[in-house]
Amino acid sequence: MSVTLIVTNPKFSFPRSYLKGFVGSAGTSSLIINGQDVEFDYLAPLYHIVLHMTDGFFPPTSNVYSLDHLFDATASQVYLSGVPIPAGVGVLFFPMTVEPTWRVQVLATLPVDETVTVDLQPLSNYWRLPV
Repeated sequence: MSVTLIVTNPKFSFPRSYLKGFVGSAGTSSLIINGQDVEFDYLAPLYHIVLHMTDGFFPPTSNVYSLDHLFDATASQVYLSGVPIPAGVGVLFFPMTVEPTWRVQVLATLPVDETVTVDLQPLSNYWRLPV
């Protein structure tokens, strides 16, 4: 079963270099990047969510992306007590208030929790390095 992405921002493109990483939402924990997957728990240990980053987005580049091209929904999965289920997962391009960066909020249909973050690999030798 795949995930249905719910893009909560208007559709626009942003440079990969402007994105520091990901931020969680209320009730999320254990936010990590595992290979090409963004993984986290919601209401742990009830739900485990795996969002697979697209091949084009994962490596550091100066390309621009929109949120609907950031994750491969067919390769992503939500598990309820270890059993795959169909589910929608909201994503949002989010300006952090506790640091001068932008992140993608996961499970963005809930309020943001800026204490739950994970960073992407920074772009080296690029004009806009993450803070």
